[in-house]
Amino acid sequence: MFGSRLLLTTALCLGYVAIILGQTVTPAPACTDQIRDENCTLPACRCSGNDIPGNLDIAQVPQLVFLTFDDAVAIQNIDFYREVLFHRKNPNNQSITATFFITHEYTNYTLVHELYRLNHDIALHSMTHNPLTAYWASLNATMWQREVVDQREQLASFARVPATIQGLRAPFLQIGGDPMYTVLAQGGFKWECSRPTLNFRKPGLWPYTADYRSSQDCQIAPCPVGQYKGFWTVPMIDMMGEDNEGCAMVDTCTPVPETADATYNLLMKNFNDQYTGSEANRAPFGIFTHAAWLNGTDDEGIAARREGYSRFLDYLGTKNDVYIVGISQALEWVKNPIPLAQIANSTLFKNPTRANNCPTVYNCRYAPEQTPFPTERYMSLCSPCPPMYPWIGNPLGRP
Repeated sequence: MFGSRLLLTTALCLGYVAIILGQTVTPAPACTDQIRDENCTLPACRCSGNDIPGNLDIAQVPQLVFLTFDDAVAIQNIDFYREVLFHRKNPNNQSITATFFITHEYTNYTLVHELYRLNHDIALHSMTHNPLTAYWASLNATMWQREVVDQREQLASFARVPATIQGLRAPFLQIGGDPMYTVLAQGGFKWECSRPTLNFRKPGLWPYTADYRSSQDCQIAPCPVGQYKGFWTVPMIDMMGEDNEGCAMVDTCTPVPETADATYNLLMKNFNDQYTGSEANRAPFGIFTHAAWLNGTDDEGIAARREGYSRFLDYLGTKNDVYIVGISQALEWVKNPIPLAQIANSTLFKNPTRANNCPTVYNCRYAPEQTPFPTERYMSLCSPCPPMYPWIGNPLGRP
């Protein structure tokens, strides 16, 4: 963390300028009180900080909750999503929505369409999900385009979802600094959710745009230095495990809860830090995880965590001021904050009816010579099988 601060300070002092994809990237200016009040105003701009959007009184603020899941959507986890999430309602009687950060490998695209049709937030998590964090930290802009811009095209084609996916989470939370942010901003993306914060837990850090210099701690370098007007960072407010160590993803909290009560208590304690604590400001509370932490009945610990997680969601369902929504939906409130009492009669957090545009399932098998791998690959798509296995550099599997 200290090294990243030094890099940022050096960049600012030396008048850092970079050319990325033909765009000049210069350091974002500081956000002064005058800028915050006069120049950086909602809905287009918000400086980083723990002030409540719209200067609403805390009693007027909905407690937004993010349920996010990283990696492939597959037969192995879809029943968990159906059983634990699909039947729940928000206070406005609309179904809750989660955010899915999807990787290409092993994803069943027909199931992605099912999630989209039910109004869940579909976001990107890269095409390759390369396991080396050094790969992501040093990735140039051209490769970021192949990893995420091409993946958006891939999802639109194979899952029959609109090519307007708005968000990204970098693999392993290893963001790529200015090359990543430049690609996202130029590519028409609206937000990213990859940056943990421990310094801004209580009161929590609200989402903010990259118009001005961020005050957020840089836990995983390289963090962006440049200015990206109107592009949102959605902070991952660290949870605190029972060992009092921060954990951005709940499945990395230690010790790992092995009972339903321990899981419920872990979630409740961290939720209340944002919801009712002495320093609470109702910044969005996120349960960021992978389905494998909760999915399965053969392992007693997993089954217990699933029970505790479900019990916690049951508790949230009793609260008339808690909304479980996708990140894209939540940002609409941040941009245009309205008092809690007005939400039920507004279009905010209303789920549209979406048609089933995946009536036919195409099951595809690829021999090793049709892939860049030594073994077979399988895919289930909403569109006809491409002749080659889709991969980086050939996202649609053209011959």
